[in-house]
Order: sequence, then C-alpha cells, then structure tokens
Amino acid sequence: MPVISPSAFAPPAANGPGATPPLLLREQVRRLERAHSAERPGRTAAPLGLPEIDRLLPDGGLLTGALHEIEAGPAPSGRVAPHDGAALGFTAFLLSRLGPGTLLWCRQPSGADAPLYAPTIAAWFDPARLLMVTARREDDLFWAMEEGLRTPGIAAVVGETRGADPTAGRRLSLAAEKNGVPALLLRPQPAPPQSVCATRWRVASAPSSDLTQARWQVELRRNRFGMPSAEESPSWLLEWNDETCRLAVVSQAQHGSAGAPQRQRLVG
Repeated sequence: MPVISPSAFAPPAANGPGATPPLLLREQVRRLERAHSAERPGRTAAPLGLPEIDRLLPDGGLLTGALHEIEAGPAPSGRVAPHDGAALGFTAFLLSRLGPGTLLWCRQPSGADAPLYAPTIAAWFDPARLLMVTARREDDLFWAMEEGLRTPGIAAVVGETRGADPTAGRRLSLAAEKNGVPALLLRPQPAPPQSVCATRWRVASAPSSDLTQARWQVELRRNRFGMPSAEESPSWLLEWNDETCRLAVVSQAQHGSAGAPQRQRLVG
C-alpha cells in the first residue's frame, strides 16, 4: 500500500515557487473588483477636486452608487473627540462634490456630534438642501436611510451611527448601487468596519498656526475599487481656506516615514 505523507496536503510554503505574495494577491483582487465595478450600469464617480486623492479613487472620484464610511480619528492630543467636527466637516465636503438635489441627513437624538450649524454648512452647500431626520432607534435610522436611497430627488444620504450592523450595511450598499445614490455612514469613533463599503476614511483635526485655515489629517483606510498605493493606508494633510473657500492638500503632507512600520488598511 502506498504511503501518503501528511505534508502532501499542506499548503505551499510562503517562500515556495507556487506561493503568491500577499501584495500581488491583493492587487489581483483589486483588478477584478475594478473590472466588476466598471461593468455595472449607471455607476459614476464624483471627483473631489484633489488630484492627489482622486488618482487613487475608482474612475477618479467618489463612487455615487456605493456605501462610504467616515470615522473620527484621534485629535492631536491623542484622544478621539466626538465633538471635534473634523469628520463632520469632511462629510460636508464630500456632499458638496455631489450633484444637485436634497441631502438626507439621519441621526439619533444622542448623536455624537452637535446639531449641524447652518452658517458653517453654508461654506460647503446651501443649507436649504438639507433634510434632517431624527430616529429614536438605530434600526429606524437605517430604515430611513434605505428609504431615502430609493426616493427620487435625493442626491445623497448620510447616517450618524455608533454601531455596525452587517445586514444593514449590505442593504444600504445594494440600495445605493441600484439607485445610483451615495450612502455615507458617519461614525464618532472607530467601529467594526462594514466590509461592503467602497471607501472608509478616518479624519482628525491637525494643528494649524492660522485659525482661519483649519487642517485635517485624512486617512484612506479602505479603497475597494480604487488603485493601490505605496502604502496600504495613504494619508493626506488637508487645509481649508476661509478666504478662497477651497480645500487643498498641504505640500508637506505626511505619507508615512520610511522608517515607520507600514500600517495596514482595515479591510472589514
């Protein structure tokens, strides 16, 4: 009787000739996802007007028929400040890059951020476009978001939430894709990620010597259909100028030092 060694069923060694390097495997998966995304009818992208970021995003911008996550990152002091406003401001910036129509914003009475302030929002878009919905339960919040994605005339749907419901995330992703309307989940702090989201951003305030020029450190934690980059989690330092009403990438933005350990994107 022939003898079969247990090693015959073992996977190939990491350095063996048949092994696929993790980076190469991730790139192959990304190419398949990008090709699949391009075949979906009605899917478009809205450029952010920031070439350094747009070049990494699919089709040069934020996918409209998709789910996106924005979470608050640690402040310069190292702690996550729910009322910091950086993540909220970045969300308003993303909304300003989308087409015309009503912007549905869903939140709970105990939302992490203070209620939206119209004079501040006016820097990004007309507050008259905003339709606020307050939901007592998180299930009601997700239901309102899903219904909004199906409603004609809605340009985007935003939901402030603390939890991560995989089932709700999949339903929001499918509704966004079917109707070509972007869904944004705004989180006050890092939470279990939704693996179905197209992008995931972490936004925190950064020090600035000029009070009229707010700065945000923006990290792209997930870029499902986009291009890979030198780092798994590319980061940019963005600066808002009140005089020009423009957001720009600061030239000395830190993309990670050569000696620092490489950070890994949360893939969900």
